[in-house]
Amino acid sequence: MAKMDWQVTWDLPLPSVDVPHKQSDAEGNEPRSGIPSTQPAGWKMMDDKGPRVADYFVVAGLTDTSKPLDEEIHFDDVCHKTARPKAPITDIAVVMRSLGEEVPQGYVCVETTPSGLSADLNSGSLMGPQIFLCYRRGRDKPPLTDLGVLYEWKERLKQGCHIIQTTPSGRPANISSTSSQRIYITYRRAPESQPHASLAVTDICIIIPSKGETPPHTFCRVDKNLNSSMWGSSVYLCYKKSVAKTNTVAYKAGLLCRYPEEDYESFPLPESVPLFCLPMGATIECWPSQTKYSLPVFSTFVLTGASGEKVYGAAIQFYESYPQERLTDRQRLQLGLPTGERRPVSSRAVHTNKCICLLSHWPFFDAFRKFLTFLYRYSISGPHVLPIEKHISHFMHKVPFPSSQRPRILVQLSPHDSLLLSQPVSSPLPLSGGRFSTLLLNLGPENAVTLLVFAVTEHKILVHSLRPAVLTSVTEALVSMIFPFHWPCPYIPLCPLALADVLSAPCPFIVGVDSRYFDLYEPPPDVSCVDLDTNTISQNEDKRALTWKVLPKKACKNLMNTLNNLYQQLAEGQQRPREDGLMELAMSDYDFNCGKSLQTLELEIQEAFLRFMAAILKGYRSYLRPITQAPSEKATDASSLFDLQGGSTPGGGRSSRRSHQNGWTPSCMNRLFVLVRDRRDRSHQKFYSLMTKTQMFIRFIEECSFVSDKDASLAFFDDCVDKLFGTERGTDRGGK
Repeated sequence: MAKMDWQVTWDLPLPSVDVPHKQSDAEGNEPRSGIPSTQPAGWKMMDDKGPRVADYFVVAGLTDTSKPLDEEIHFDDVCHKTARPKAPITDIAVVMRSLGEEVPQGYVCVETTPSGLSADLNSGSLMGPQIFLCYRRGRDKPPLTDLGVLYEWKERLKQGCHIIQTTPSGRPANISSTSSQRIYITYRRAPESQPHASLAVTDICIIIPSKGETPPHTFCRVDKNLNSSMWGSSVYLCYKKSVAKTNTVAYKAGLLCRYPEEDYESFPLPESVPLFCLPMGATIECWPSQTKYSLPVFSTFVLTGASGEKVYGAAIQFYESYPQERLTDRQRLQLGLPTGERRPVSSRAVHTNKCICLLSHWPFFDAFRKFLTFLYRYSISGPHVLPIEKHISHFMHKVPFPSSQRPRILVQLSPHDSLLLSQPVSSPLPLSGGRFSTLLLNLGPENAVTLLVFAVTEHKILVHSLRPAVLTSVTEALVSMIFPFHWPCPYIPLCPLALADVLSAPCPFIVGVDSRYFDLYEPPPDVSCVDLDTNTISQNEDKRALTWKVLPKKACKNLMNTLNNLYQQLAEGQQRPREDGLMELAMSDYDFNCGKSLQTLELEIQEAFLRFMAAILKGYRSYLRPITQAPSEKATDASSLFDLQGGSTPGGGRSSRRSHQNGWTPSCMNRLFVLVRDRRDRSHQKFYSLMTKTQMFIRFIEECSFVSDKDASLAFFDDCVDKLFGTERGTDRGGK
């Protein structure tokens, strides 16, 4: 099978050839080739023909000038480097200490829980023996991929799982204190020819929840009590999964090639794009010869300019062979390969990762994924009549941007592959590449609303996952659901490891990272970490009380009821396995066929959050009032814009937003904002106090007080408040 070398010599500029693709609108009509002449006014990134579907095509990877990633990372002491990633766990055993059994050679016994308590699986039992769990690490056999607990009397062993039936000395490994209701530890092992980047169990611990213990960050909990004794404490098994890679050398990713070669004057190609294409670096890896290639991984990222304008990236990362003769002696040593003049033939293969990426001002993530998938499949098959460069040039220059006349463009890539481009929805809400359904599915209602609390009170938020495709979806949804507020602080949905020193910033931020970051570094202690893989949130003890429960009761109850209902609908419709990051090499019509119902749920989730924000801010216009003095530093200072005592203001500016349209000037329209707070519910004043001290709340006040580019979106929010709570105006000044 032919394989495309992505580090090609491009003949640029490529000719604008007519590639025999078919494009049609939703009604099946054949559109004219080229860009339609009529486009909505004000659309961004327009060339002389109209908006561009994509701005740049980029190939990133290891270059001759790439430096080791360790030399490129400069973290503060708080983000100190931890020990090197541990080898995966290959074996586990159960030992009965009270019966004289010893820990097998090469094994480590889990003696204590995270807080230092005894990790006896029969903790507190009066009759059962002392039982401890042991494990062994190594790379001499396929690692364990899952752990579990089997209640033998009421369930069957899952397919592919194995039971620890005996202890090292041959005793039954039944953890239960009775023989009638036996409990066993189970495990699943990876196949001999597992892909090199498969997840494996890398750590194990035991917790006792009744003693206040919770799973450590990034650990999964097996929700089955190991202690069946009626007198003992409940005991749970927890384990951590990570990528079980072997010897790897990481470098700072660089630009291999790009199209077009020349920058657009209105939008030069950002130099940092290769870092976002390969956030964990460009790597050289040594695999056992029988190792399978992993499926390419799809990811998305967002770049934010100084003006707040977003640029969206869609990327596919894959592996190619790397010639061993190009390795230096130092690299061979790091990879565990023989060095010196006489190098015996190695049974291991060397590979490097590369990435193809599309950069655009429009979040056409689904369409971009399908196009990049097509390019990858095209590159490893063949030979083909058309060179791959012509497919790229056609997509970049000849595919028309969806318009009001043709809102949906079907692009036929091949007889079997197609993609659909839909016109971005014209809405006063900010353009977003997020998916509320992804956020809700990964976090559930309670943690999703807790994350909203973190954002509205401007905390340092670190979202992480081993699935890079979900990071941008979740973080983009997060900054969308705080509307009418706009996140004013650092925002990096998928942050490269080389730029992760932003976690030491003294200001709030929303940052997404690959969970492998935690294998190498510790985040600062004041950062709230949100694990999308285990649905857990970790934060400092002094912030533990800041959850969804601090929100106004009535508004929060309505939101939670709606989200619980929608979450159940999403969970029931989740028929495919959660492998969001793995690219589907077979382009099915699943998304197209199921998109309508999923899109409906998406809008309902977004509406639920919009209703909530309207509920906690309802009546805010009643507290806006004009002042007569000219604008000055004191008059426009944040401390003068609202009254923390919540005093009323007769003749307030309920319709003050309309005053701009009636010709009032900003000098006579500067207004004071009085804190929206319901005195009947003092328990939630902490939330309002935190919210009103944030930068985005202060900016919201300023945008309400002066003409700004947010006037249309704020007017839309006002209309939402009027439609939802119009009968309560002037009587109810806050969410309860």
